[in-house]
Amino acid sequence: MAERPSTPYRPSAAERAERRAFEALLALPKSARKRAAGRPHVVDGGALDPDIATGLKVLGRVGGKELDERTVDDARTALAAESWMFAGEPADVASVEQVTIDGAAHGADGDIPAFLYRPNPSPVTVVGKHADAARTPGTARPCVVYFHGGGWVLGSAQTHDAVARALCADGEVIVLNVDYRRAPEHVFPAAVDDAVAAFRWAHANAERLGIDPERIAVAGDSAGGNLSAVVAQETTRHGGPKPALQMLFVPVTDLTLPRSDSYERFSSGYFLTRANMDWYEATYLTGSPTLGGGSDVDIDALRADPRVSPLRATDLDALVAAGLPPAYVAVAGFDPLRDEGIAYARMLERAGVATTLRVHTDAVHPFINILATDLGRRCMAEAVGAMRTALGVDPA
Repeated sequence: MAERPSTPYRPSAAERAERRAFEALLALPKSARKRAAGRPHVVDGGALDPDIATGLKVLGRVGGKELDERTVDDARTALAAESWMFAGEPADVASVEQVTIDGAAHGADGDIPAFLYRPNPSPVTVVGKHADAARTPGTARPCVVYFHGGGWVLGSAQTHDAVARALCADGEVIVLNVDYRRAPEHVFPAAVDDAVAAFRWAHANAERLGIDPERIAVAGDSAGGNLSAVVAQETTRHGGPKPALQMLFVPVTDLTLPRSDSYERFSSGYFLTRANMDWYEATYLTGSPTLGGGSDVDIDALRADPRVSPLRATDLDALVAAGLPPAYVAVAGFDPLRDEGIAYARMLERAGVATTLRVHTDAVHPFINILATDLGRRCMAEAVGAMRTALGVDPA
């Protein structure tokens, strides 16, 4: 039986007023916004974007407890509220259809709810290496299978609706926005199984859905970036169709110890905290908010599993020889996950995988989700441009 798909967040009157105030501030001249943000914050030579600094102040006023200090249900509501607050106006697409992925037929356990986005009609010219693969130019479109962030615990297809719409509208691609199973109700490897099944379902149903099977990418942010990297590895490792591109936004790539330097530099104060990550990890791997407690689970072995920490894959050379997909990796300068995202991109590049690394030195962790800001829109535009090139969509 399919799980109930996520539903749109319904903000309170106070939250609507807070969002209007933030949007009014963003509409001010840049000089006024810089004054509102206060003294520039600089770490490792990067200055925090003033609009992001203001957004962090807003969260400080309305956020209350940290996510890891809440119950799972309360934390899910809080993240949904934050996502709504900073999403901006949704991009216009031709349609959004609720679909059910037959997970059982593709290696998962039961059905998986998802949303399928179609771009507005326009002639699409296929260019580059994919030109020969398009049997009927202008009809079969590329597809992006998107996995939301939220530490494998929070987030949903609805919290990332604005991201899916932007990729669809600006990239002129079909987007499959997946509501994979989350912890603690479903611990690892449930999310991995669902992610792999979702990609395989898109490929198996490509003709029916108007998708070019040779141009299906996987993409995601944070935990979703982790799942995208894992899908690219797993489908390459086990044969069969694999993505044409892996787009990894602020991905989790390594949960082994010790943590990277960026965990120490940005442990608190920049949206994602080290305590958040500890809570996500424990909940995802064990179903408990803390590690230990007499659990029989071998945490170190789980952490080193490449389906948890793709940076620790021991068969990388074999994966590259089998055609591990090219990668676009975008990280934030003010993010505990910065260093492991960079390390993953550099590992792929050294191994011979065509890789683009983009370090947004002025951004915090969820930059791809804050489309109300100039920075969020700029980061999205860069990613869309790279995606269009990689998937052979004629430049707009």
